[in-house]
Amino acid sequence: MKGMLIPTNGNPVEIDIEVDEVGGNIEPFDVIFGEGISLYVNEEGLFTCPPNRAVYATKGMEEAGYLSMMDYSSPVKEGELYSILCGDLVAVGFDFETGENRDLSADEMSRVTDYFTEVSKPGSGIEEVIAIRTGQRREEARSDEGRVT
Repeated sequence: MKGMLIPTNGNPVEIDIEVDEVGGNIEPFDVIFGEGISLYVNEEGLFTCPPNRAVYATKGMEEAGYLSMMDYSSPVKEGELYSILCGDLVAVGFDFETGENRDLSADEMSRVTDYFTEVSKPGSGIEEVIAIRTGQRREEARSDEGRVT
């Protein structure tokens, strides 16, 4: 199956999905792209893998009232830090009619590549971890990139 690997500290690459590509217990993380694209993460990644990518809230997440995974109590606003994903990530297509994974289309691969090279760049996960550990507010740490409105 055609998919994309988003490696820790690397750019997304097209892959043919093999069994256990992510490793460990995998779990879908579908909030970034909405319907049609599933992102799989290692469920134990937070404890066993290095930070990979920061996930910033989209307008759709804000409108749907998603709670921040940073505190589980406040709704996120577009551009705010929503979560930090650890370890390698794998993106595949998802067919809601059949409930099965499928190949990513060329357009979907482009969307995944754009997000993980422009919005959630390589190194963004560790940058956000450092900002949290040093007590920097996300707005201060990221304001030079203009992500926070």
